[in-house]
Amino acid sequence: MMMGTRLGLAMLWLLHFLPLAALEALARLMGAIAVETRFARTTLINLHACFPERSAAERKRLARQHLAALIRSVLELGILWWSSRARIERLVRLKNLECTETHGRPIIFLTPHLVGLEMQGARMGMAFRGVGFFTPYKNLLVDRQVRAARDRLGDVVMLERKKGLRPLIRAIRDGRNLYFLPDMDFGDRDSIFAPFFGIPAATVTTLPWLAQMTGAVVVPCVCHQLPDCQGYEVEFFPAWKDFPSGDVNADVQRMNAFIEAQARRYPEQYFWSHKRFRTRPDAAEPYFYRWPQSLD
Repeated sequence: MMMGTRLGLAMLWLLHFLPLAALEALARLMGAIAVETRFARTTLINLHACFPERSAAERKRLARQHLAALIRSVLELGILWWSSRARIERLVRLKNLECTETHGRPIIFLTPHLVGLEMQGARMGMAFRGVGFFTPYKNLLVDRQVRAARDRLGDVVMLERKKGLRPLIRAIRDGRNLYFLPDMDFGDRDSIFAPFFGIPAATVTTLPWLAQMTGAVVVPCVCHQLPDCQGYEVEFFPAWKDFPSGDVNADVQRMNAFIEAQARRYPEQYFWSHKRFRTRPDAAEPYFYRWPQSLD
């Protein structure tokens, strides 16, 4: 296993010397292959559920584009791990930085899971004094490489999830900004069901709670791949007013609505490979990710 990991890391090191156009061409080829395999299963089911108005052919084309974008983001990891800060700054633009002026209050950057999330995290770590959550990788070589890459680029403290929220709260109160991606299914514990593409989705209520506990400002942002291999752009939006509102259901729905809007703007780049609807409100419901006959 370690030998395979070393070969994979060596491949990423070699790839990081290539221009984005070459990585994108390779990713498109791999995406065209992946969409015909079981690897595409979750993506196709999610697209079937979220875009019922599209034809099966349109959804399959979107799945192929998504898998290519996802694979490209993996091939680009070597850029984050070994390229210079100057190259990363050129690759990832920051748009509407004035939205991050909060007169000294810490920021929780609300962002969806688009394929550029690693590029976004690295670039924002270079621009802001930050804090983030992480789960250690079981593979020690990968874990060591990821930690080293995060440490070299910026002033970001990474906290292990298993240690709970208290260290995170202290870091935010100390003025560190949190890069927060809440759009994953963490089960029904500490979650409520809120609509996402019209489907009840188990959604954590951490964002309004953290904002209340720390006095942080919520600044939505999104990172997307630019056309013609120009790199990435992180777009910041105005800080949310009246958040938290005191109504946790309304706050969580507002959060999901923003994430859905960005997924609709960049549908090929949203992380459809995640089983977002695995947890259901009624435990007696059939398993959501069973292959439906309508996809055959």
